[in-house]
Amino acid sequence: MAKELLVAVALGILSTLLLSISVVGNSGMATYGMAFQSLALWTLSLVPLFVSGLGFGVRSAAISVVSGAVVAAVLLDPVFGLTYAGISGVPVVILVRQALLKREADGQIFWYPTEYLMMWWAGICIALTVAAMVMLNWDEGLRQALVSAFDQMMVQLKEIRGVNSALTGSDFVAMMPQFLGPMWGLFILLSGSLAQGVLVRFNRNIRPTPELTKMELPVWLALAFTAAVVLSIILDGHWPVVGAIVITLETVFFLQGMAVIHVVSRRWNGRPFILGAIYAVLIVTLWLVVVITILGLMENWVGFRRRFAPPTREEDD
Repeated sequence: MAKELLVAVALGILSTLLLSISVVGNSGMATYGMAFQSLALWTLSLVPLFVSGLGFGVRSAAISVVSGAVVAAVLLDPVFGLTYAGISGVPVVILVRQALLKREADGQIFWYPTEYLMMWWAGICIALTVAAMVMLNWDEGLRQALVSAFDQMMVQLKEIRGVNSALTGSDFVAMMPQFLGPMWGLFILLSGSLAQGVLVRFNRNIRPTPELTKMELPVWLALAFTAAVVLSIILDGHWPVVGAIVITLETVFFLQGMAVIHVVSRRWNGRPFILGAIYAVLIVTLWLVVVITILGLMENWVGFRRRFAPPTREEDD
């Protein structure tokens, strides 16, 4: 018990240190290298929390979050500590709790389904968007600073490259929340996957890795996604929450589309090369993302995996 407590506290402190370095260490620097370093550290800062939870349990994850928040509050700033707990700790604890839910029947263990985990993740992304909206409306100084920073950046782009933008600083800040929630959600999703991979490598994982190829999203979620897209077009992006719903559910159905491709491709000759080409194209173009998202959306009605999956199940990477 004492050892697990010590490990949980250490992982929480490590998480806070990584996040602090990304925020404090790169302040005032705006190069692409520093931006990439910050993104990497933000993602890595969540990995220790997931390792604590997925490797030792929900209570361990909660201890890590509290430890990290206390250290951040004492060494840096109380507001930073509370923000860390809210945007990093709470989402991790929620996802860990859901991921470790299980039931036993006929001698078999059934873990919490992957599609339900993704739906919880989507809810977290939308909640983070709402939190960003509240913060910007509550802290006028922060909002004005972001507006001024964007206007200054546009002036510099016009002077250096002759770029004229019709988007004002106020417009940009108003649009920010719909991207901030899903973007931080992607960091959470990636860090959880990295943590599970590390735990599996050292045989410390509590549950098996969720299989995305078996994810089957409900029809009502597909209808909600379609309605959100239509509403977003009608509102012309004026409601950040609707925009966040569209981006988040697009990510979820994109993953289901990739699940379809991975299952159906088991019939194909040269499957590794085809999948490699698909991933390579995804890196350099966006239109394929839309196509795969539509494929994932259609799966709810067409059932490509049931129709075209090979008769004998082969292990998927």
